[in-house]
Amino acid sequence: MKAFTLIELLIVVAIMAILAAVGSVNLFNFRAQNNLNLTVNEIISLLRNAQNRSITQENGSNWGVHLENPSNQDDFYALFQGAVYSSGNTVLRANLRPTVQFNDPSSGASKDIIFNSISGLPFASTTVIISLKSDSSKIKTITVNANGRIQQY
Repeated sequence: MKAFTLIELLIVVAIMAILAAVGSVNLFNFRAQNNLNLTVNEIISLLRNAQNRSITQENGSNWGVHLENPSNQDDFYALFQGAVYSSGNTVLRANLRPTVQFNDPSSGASKDIIFNSISGLPFASTTVIISLKSDSSKIKTITVNANGRIQQY
């Protein structure tokens, strides 16, 4: 006879279940890491956008990016016009992805990165640290140095 026994079928099903579990865990880790990379790229793009708007003196003012890590709501970042952030001068606002969080600014804090008109230099050099909620050891750091260079590490 050329048939499979019940034990052989159970072994094959168990192996397939193990492979499926390992594959789904790897998929979730890949998606979370991808969300972190996308968020960092979006924030860097927004910082460069604010810098370029300041250099060209769009609407005759400075431009900046506000990063907020409220303790009871979702973390968000916003592009704003002027020397001080307020909800009234916000041009664009976006929440961080659900799997990502700010480490700096810390919980309950915020940070503004404002660029000078014409020169495009920031008022102060600063660092932004973003990590995965599920694994805070996986971090990305964005720096804006005194010369206006925006980089990620």
